[in-house]
Amino acid sequence: MGVQGNGVTMLNFDGVYRPQKRLFQFPHEWVDLADVPETNLYCSEAALAEIERRLERRRKRGAVLIGSGNYHYVTYLLLKEINEPFTLVLFDRHTDAEGGDDVISCGSWVSYALKHPRLQKVVIVGPTASSHQLRLSPNMTVLPFDDHDEWPKALIEAIPTGSIYISIDKDALRREDAVTNWDQGVIPLSQLLACLRLLLFHKKVLGVDICGEYPPSAVDMFDPLCREARGKNEQANMAILETYFHYAAPHLRPA
Repeated sequence: MGVQGNGVTMLNFDGVYRPQKRLFQFPHEWVDLADVPETNLYCSEAALAEIERRLERRRKRGAVLIGSGNYHYVTYLLLKEINEPFTLVLFDRHTDAEGGDDVISCGSWVSYALKHPRLQKVVIVGPTASSHQLRLSPNMTVLPFDDHDEWPKALIEAIPTGSIYISIDKDALRREDAVTNWDQGVIPLSQLLACLRLLLFHKKVLGVDICGEYPPSAVDMFDPLCREARGKNEQANMAILETYFHYAAPHLRPA
């Protein structure tokens, strides 16, 4: 049904994307946030306002690479830019809908997003528990991953709007396809891409973001886990972006 996008915005909280040089094949720009304090896991009001100011100046719209899942709350700011009815489709090992936080965090941002006047529904793919087990808001549906032919159809049927925003935390993926700093799910990358293609075909996609990078280490070059994470995560990021741009803007795909 159509999508929006003219390139990739890379958020630089901690330098995690610098070694993923294949990503630079896409038209891209950097938003430097490394100098903003109070952003890791929890984000202060002042820091959130500064991140929002810097995001507003970006020129590339469509795909945003957030970094580690520690900064997934940035999706909340990206959703605030939407001014039409939409559904948030979230691929995540966790619901990110914890309540009671005085400040927004990577574990509570969905509860903040639910206050958006245009957000009609949140559909979360990846947790092992279902909606009725988790006692969530009635505007939230959780679809535990189930690898069978009818499962993608259930995803489409759970979305009440023609427009959607897609947020992907790679901790929803199995360890064979990504390495994150949180406990991980069981979704194969191939299945995630199949869902993404289905959503892009049937819905108007207002934007896509990706997080779930493994935070860089000071001894990165000597750490086999960091090297494994960088390789798998770069491959997953490339596959997601290539799938997105195949439908969003074929002329932006790398040669």
